[in-house]
Parts: sequence; C-alpha cells; structure tokens
Amino acid sequence: MTDPLDAVTADPWAAWLGERERRALHLPEYRRAAVLVGLTREVDARVLLTVRSADLPTHKGQISFPGGSLEPGEDPVQAALREAFEEVGLDPAQVTVLGELDDVFTPIGFHVTPVLARLPAQPALTLSGEVAQLLLPTLSELRATPVTRETRTLPDGTRVPLYRYPWQGHDIWGMTARVLHDLLRDGPA
Repeated sequence: MTDPLDAVTADPWAAWLGERERRALHLPEYRRAAVLVGLTREVDARVLLTVRSADLPTHKGQISFPGGSLEPGEDPVQAALREAFEEVGLDPAQVTVLGELDDVFTPIGFHVTPVLARLPAQPALTLSGEVAQLLLPTLSELRATPVTRETRTLPDGTRVPLYRYPWQGHDIWGMTARVLHDLLRDGPA
C-alpha cells in the first residue's frame, strides 16, 4: 500500500510549493478569509471554480474559488475545507491539502489565504444555494486563454494589477484571477 505522504511529496504541485517562499500578509484591519484552490488529480488538472448565485448579497454572479471568512478558532486550511463542503459538498476526506499559496487582499477589506489542494478526477459534488454553477477549466485551457491586465489604484494610492481570463463566456477576474495568474505563471507546466 502506498503511503499518502509519498503521494503528496511526489506531486509536482507539492514540490513547487516546497521550493518557494510563501508571502504572508499582516493586515490586522482586514477580515480573514480562505479559499480552496482545488486541482483535480489528472495529467491536465482542472481547477474547481464556482459561479456565485445571483441571490447573494455580495459578489453576485462572480466566479470564485469555494471559500469564505474564518470562524473563531479556525486556521485557513480548516476554513477552506469547511467552506468547500458547505458550498459544493466537497468531502474533506477526498481532499489532499498541499499547502498555502501567497496571501492576497481584496479592495473591500478581506485578507485571503488560498489553500492549494488536490481533488479526485471526478469529485462528488452537490451545489448549495450559494452556487449557481460549477466550472472546471483545465490548466492548459486557462494558460491558452488570452489574459488581459489592467492596473487599478486603491484608495491608499497603491497600484495593483487586475487580471481577466475570458473562458467559455465567463469572465474570471478580481482576486480569483490574481490567484490563478500566479498559479499559471509560476506553477509546474
């Protein structure tokens, strides 16, 4: 029987995480959140994205990773797994957490830790009312998508890049596109 730890260390994404220095943010005034960046265990991995319901109070219809605010006592991994279970029914037992990506922030005051994980090729998923649709683009499809880049100035004067990935009629932008951009640019091919 194969040791699950060996499977993680043999994963090219785990090796990539181990070779880089994670950039953490320290923004005490921002609300902490986490998202699950789930990649399927396939030669051309697919990334798990959701289209948020039009009935939600914020980010209606936007494309996102499963995720949300940390609850008291939770760390980012626990929050990402809980939120993925709540939003798309992803059983945490099906998930192999590889580690945390660079923290990102949103202009509306969230400090987000993306948690990179591997999922089965065909994960059993059930959508909650928060999710209108699942998207599972392959990494090669996203790499082939002509990304656009704009620069936005935050209220404090900081200039930040804003990426957009048009994929099959969907507009992937904002924090989701920023995390994807780093993953696609720097991660294993």
